[in-house]
Amino acid sequence: MRLITIPIIILVVFIIFAVITPVLLLEGIESILPADVRQNTADIRQNIAHLLIDVSSLLGRYDTCIDLYDYLIYRYPDVAEYYGKKAIYLHRIGKLEETVTALDEAIARDPESIDYLLRKARITKALYRNDESNQTYRQIDQITPKTAINFAYAGDAALDQSRYIQALERYTNSLALNPSDSLIWEKRGDVIFALLTIPTAGLSADERLRHQDLYTEGIQSYENAMRLKPDREHDIKMKMSKRSDIFVPKSIAELESRYTQYRYLG
Repeated sequence: MRLITIPIIILVVFIIFAVITPVLLLEGIESILPADVRQNTADIRQNIAHLLIDVSSLLGRYDTCIDLYDYLIYRYPDVAEYYGKKAIYLHRIGKLEETVTALDEAIARDPESIDYLLRKARITKALYRNDESNQTYRQIDQITPKTAINFAYAGDAALDQSRYIQALERYTNSLALNPSDSLIWEKRGDVIFALLTIPTAGLSADERLRHQDLYTEGIQSYENAMRLKPDREHDIKMKMSKRSDIFVPKSIAELESRYTQYRYLG
């Protein structure tokens, strides 16, 4: 009976430490391991740290997640992902200045990550550091995306700046690489209807795009989004109901014509 009880006690103590002080647990494990064993088990401890981060995140212990990423950063200072993930949790607890600092560290190690740059641009804008935000958006413009996710982030960056034609192009490129992304189909639909309802949105459109039947493409984008993610059907149908072809023009050229007539009559 006693032999069974001892392992249970050890397990309970391990779980308590894992939940309450996971960094102390990891450091304690390191301190009792011989140097050669410590070196050979580095990957295992790294995996344990990731597991503890997942558990802490589920429990809403975001400060602990930050501590665990600090633990990983101390041991792996060149991994951009750890700074980027740390920034997520700093943002969640409202430490915006520290979030930007962590993102700067991530960008220094991965300067072509549109994800890190976009997050920095948005947060510096929220901090009213507008020059820095605009400069970061310009950095994004200088990067040529190569993956679906980076085209999507680049589309988000363009949309943040109300550059609807560029956003449409980037979302379309993203979907060409990953046509199963329901969120990007929905965003593409949103951008198309912005182009068909905001008179200034399509001013830089070329002749082909000006006369293109964007209305049909926008509806198709929404339908693709609903097919891929049925739980969004209600919300997307609400959008579609407000965008009846009775009121929304088929093309940018038709919108421009209506707007010109309206101004003339006015």
